[in-house]
Amino acid sequence: MERPLTPRERDVLDALLAVEFDGVTELRRQARAATVVGGCSCGCPSIDFVTEPGAGLHVRVNAAIRGTDDELFLYTVDGRLGGIEYVGVSDTADPSELPDPALLILEPV
Repeated sequence: MERPLTPRERDVLDALLAVEFDGVTELRRQARAATVVGGCSCGCPSIDFVTEPGAGLHVRVNAAIRGTDDELFLYTVDGRLGGIEYVGVSDTADPSELPDPALLILEPV
């Protein structure tokens, strides 16, 4: 299922990588060539950039979503850009795409 990022996915990834943390420069480099290789089977907008998202997973940036109780986070796998995980905790159904980056409240981990 490998595919290019949608414009919204690219915008969210860029927003998450705008936060300064150790190793972000290398992740920004990797992001330029990132493709989506998988996603969550539940229908939420989570995306994976590697095929083994659970191996050596490390959360790098958390993001609350203004106006909701939902969140998302950027993670790496063994130092490589791993994916964006959407965490829906509100009573509404998960959206079909990632939120507008302007709604993100970013916090490096």
